[in-house]
Amino acid sequence: MARSTFAAAAATVVLSASAFATVTPGTLYGDSYIVKDGEGATARFYSVMDVYIKCSSSADIISSTFGVTAYTSSYTQNQGKSFVQTNGNAASSWLPTNNDGKVFDSFVTTGCRVQGSDTTLASGQAGFLGLQLDTNWASSSTGGQIVGQAGGAGWYPSIGASTSTNPYAKAGQYSGTGAVNTAKATTNISGNGITAGQSLTNYWMVGRWVLDVTQINPETPFSGPLTMTMQFAVAGKNNGTTTFTGATQTAGRFNTTLNFAVPAPGAAALVGLSGLLVRRRTRA
Repeated sequence: MARSTFAAAAATVVLSASAFATVTPGTLYGDSYIVKDGEGATARFYSVMDVYIKCSSSADIISSTFGVTAYTSSYTQNQGKSFVQTNGNAASSWLPTNNDGKVFDSFVTTGCRVQGSDTTLASGQAGFLGLQLDTNWASSSTGGQIVGQAGGAGWYPSIGASTSTNPYAKAGQYSGTGAVNTAKATTNISGNGITAGQSLTNYWMVGRWVLDVTQINPETPFSGPLTMTMQFAVAGKNNGTTTFTGATQTAGRFNTTLNFAVPAPGAAALVGLSGLLVRRRTRA
């Protein structure tokens, strides 16, 4: 299976528990929010989940996301809803190089939070990473799962994880109070670990998963929660110096269930009503 050289190099390294103090193992963090596309009665609603690994040092480096036989990666939505992708649903469309500007597009990444095919560092787009899906990806990923084989699907940047050439490998690439470094959630969702509007400094982005939550009857509440359970391993360096890998060490492994935001009952009906009122005013 293809993955960063960090994973292979670290397999023989034995580290003390204190070496893992900076990258928070085991727990993932989800920033989930609702996005509306279109207007009036034909508007569609999407629940977006941006997933992060939390670090406490800006110097922490993460090089790749993967699964191995000893710790198989999996990404599963509890109700079997397909993940939305505006470029179709083939495995290759999970690459973060979509240029249509739509937020409701699922993709995986290794730190960079902005999609786009521009491969220049100055662009701030994920195309710069040269992201690759590893050989465990299957030909399609539907039905609420990223389909994998062998140890499970993973991904990594072809440009590597040297922070001199790949600043997105480092947890501290984003800082300040701008939109790209602020949680988009408008409410605090239990279990996701993200507070609405909080700073995302030292959070390293794994990817974005999107569900279509448009309801035929907008007055009907959702039946049961919409969750996603993610299990995978990462490789990297704590504080930029101490190598670790989830291929052999529990401190580089993650297994968390996150909760998607859902629109309140009647939200779509209110959208349709506002469109009706606009049309009536226009006729008047």
